[in-house]
Amino acid sequence: MAYIETLPSLICGLLLAIKDLRHFLVPRTWVAIGSMSQFAVFVLVAVIRCDPAEAFLPLCYAILTATVQFVLSRFRQETFGLGDVTASFMMAQAVGAFGLMAYLFWWLIMSGLGILWIAFWQVMHSVSKATKAPFVPVIVISAIIASLL
Repeated sequence: MAYIETLPSLICGLLLAIKDLRHFLVPRTWVAIGSMSQFAVFVLVAVIRCDPAEAFLPLCYAILTATVQFVLSRFRQETFGLGDVTASFMMAQAVGAFGLMAYLFWWLIMSGLGILWIAFWQVMHSVSKATKAPFVPVIVISAIIASLL
């Protein structure tokens, strides 16, 4: 049942990944709609199950993720854009629904896939002008993998 509860983040995350790959753009309105709809689903589930932790633990994981990535982006300006930070906020809600271990696995998977993705992107774009690799696809794919584990 938890997989169905995370559909808003999954659908919006896949759309954001496609948009980021094609246009190097992460529309913040899409992220806001996906995040709010995901939180609304978690609140509804929490009310049905009479368990407020069902709504607020994923939100806490999302806030922690956005904070960590925002701080990392301030140390080195080229690392994460604001679109990457907001997209990870949305996907962290979905992963957080599966608990702390899924959340920690998500970070591990995201870092491993991220290193491979950036290396692949640099090899594929070494002939032409090198562009910054879009990172939202890595965030979304790693969130899906972590949720399935």
